[in-house]
Order: sequence, then structure tokens, then C-alpha cells
Amino acid sequence: MKENGNHILAVTVAGIGDLILASKAIRALKNGVPNKSLHLLTSTEAATLARNYPYVDHVWSLPIRELRKEKSQIFGILKTLLQLRKTRFDTAVNLYRVVSRQGALRMGLLFRLLKAGEKVGHDSKGFALFIDKKAPVKIFHNRHFVDAMTDIAVLAGGVPDEQGIEVFWDRMVETKWAGLISSSEGKDDQSKLIGINPGADQPQKRWNPAHYAYVADRLVEHVAAKVIILGGPGEEHIAQQIQGKMKFPYINLAGTLTLNDLVYVIGKLDLLITNDSGPMHIAAALKTPLVAIFGPEDPTYTRPYTSPDLYRIVYRELDCRPCRKQHCEQPRCLEIIEPEEVLQKCLELLN
Repeated sequence: MKENGNHILAVTVAGIGDLILASKAIRALKNGVPNKSLHLLTSTEAATLARNYPYVDHVWSLPIRELRKEKSQIFGILKTLLQLRKTRFDTAVNLYRVVSRQGALRMGLLFRLLKAGEKVGHDSKGFALFIDKKAPVKIFHNRHFVDAMTDIAVLAGGVPDEQGIEVFWDRMVETKWAGLISSSEGKDDQSKLIGINPGADQPQKRWNPAHYAYVADRLVEHVAAKVIILGGPGEEHIAQQIQGKMKFPYINLAGTLTLNDLVYVIGKLDLLITNDSGPMHIAAALKTPLVAIFGPEDPTYTRPYTSPDLYRIVYRELDCRPCRKQHCEQPRCLEIIEPEEVLQKCLELLN
């Protein structure tokens, strides 16, 4: 890629949900400089969906999660960073919040490596040493991440609009799943197509699979629902626990869906019941009604970013919330959420 100043770079090296939450800010950056090429640096898993965004011209990916399991991934990361350095960016902006000194140092070293006329980001934990324009430390305080990231984009020259967050799928998957959505196995005029997403990136965010089974069975009784169990690779065992408890028929798609498949299927649901996770943000972006079960995180920051009449949140206020632990032997925040409460929230939306 030739070195010139006709490019801008947005950085959000995080998960799938984080990419979707950043979509409003990324779109604002493109609105601000419509004639320039917008590059996005993100994680490997998020890159799959990032390539579907019509206003992103080039996607760069870093295998951050893969690096935790396989240290040799560092060579691929260095190769990508050296390729990035060949491009002269007018602006490079880190949209996501900086929460630790270690994270600030890693992101700071990345920004030091980049060739950019102006570098923009969150003034937190020392990251200010590596940037030119600094969003205040408290920009994320008691605010939804979407709004805070959009303000950072504005600081970098972005122009926001009145639209919300977005996610797109590869249109090639539509034919693949048309039968599921339209056949008697899936959706008809009398039934509601309901998805349950029992997985999450952290175990302490996962509600009891038996509770999911209970809610799914009761919904079948109340609204003649057709139930689809969702789940990514490695979450098949959670789906199996649910199907082992269910009394009524279901469709188990756990472990069989690509990310593009998942987005398309969620977009066709009448309701999604989900943990605090990437699929929750997919549903919000697609305006699919959803009931979200929050455990350790504070929904102030990451609640579904959609119309209030399209979602319900179920959570408990505890002294230990919000919790930043990677593991919790007794996640009371989820254990004390009863299935009947979640069921009632589902019926509110369906009715």
C-alpha cells in the first residue's frame, strides 16, 4: 500500500460486541471525511463482520485472543504492524476505553509505531503520552460506551448522525438458512421464532442452562414458540445441557454457525433471550426484540443500544457489582435471577 495522507485509521482491538458498539463512531469518522479511505484495526474474530460494513474500506486484524493460547501468533502480529507502518494516516484514533496501565502501554506502543499526522484517544492510565488529542478521563463515566466512543470520533473529526449501531451479514448466507426460517421446522404464521443464547465469553456471565430450558418450554406453551439454541464453537456442551432438560422440540444450532450465519438468523427472530454477550449486541443492532440477563457487568455501559420498547434487562444490584474478576466460583449475581422473572419479561415483549 502506498504511503500517502489520504487515509484514516480507527482502532478497536476487541471482541465482536465491541465492534458493533463502535459502529456508530466508525460511521461518524467516515461521515467526517467521506473522500478518504477508512481503515479499521480490530481483532481476528471481529474482522469477519467488519468486512461487511459498507463504510470501512480496509480491515486489518490482530490475533489477540489467539496469542493467549499460542505465543507464536506474535510473529503474525508484528508482520501486520509493519505493514500498517507503510501507510501514512492523516488520523489514527483509538475508540475504546483504556482501563489499565498495561493496556495503555500496549496501545501506546502500537500508536508510537503508527505513522499518523494526528493521534487521538482516551486520556487514561498514561495513554495520553502517546497521543495528540485527548478525550477526558471521565468520558466513559456513567455513559454508554456507544455515546462515549462517538464523542471520541467527533474529537478526531467525525460527524455523528442520528442512527444507532449497525451490523451486517454476508448475503451469501441467506439461501443457506432460508429453509429454516420459512419451513414448518422454523417459522410459520402461528408461531414465534425464539432464539436462546446461553453462552458468553466468560463463564461468570452464563446463566444456568436449566433455567434457559425452563423458560423455553414455558414459551412453547404460551405462544407456540419454535425454539432455536444458539452457540459458538466450544459452547456445544452448554446447548446439550439445555436440550437435555427441554420437554418440547427445539433446533440446536450451537457450534454450526459462522458469524455471518449467526447475524442473519438473529435478524429473523421474534425474540432473543441472551446473556450479556456479542449476540446481545447483534440483536440490538438488528432491532430484534431481546431479553438480556446481566451478571457481573453494569448495564449502564453496555446495555442493548436500541429502542427501549425492544429490550428488557434482568439483573440484580449487589455490593460486588460491577465485577472485573476473570473467574468467580459463586456468581450470585446470576444465581439469584429466577426463571419466572425472565419468562415474564419475554412475554411482555412478545405480547
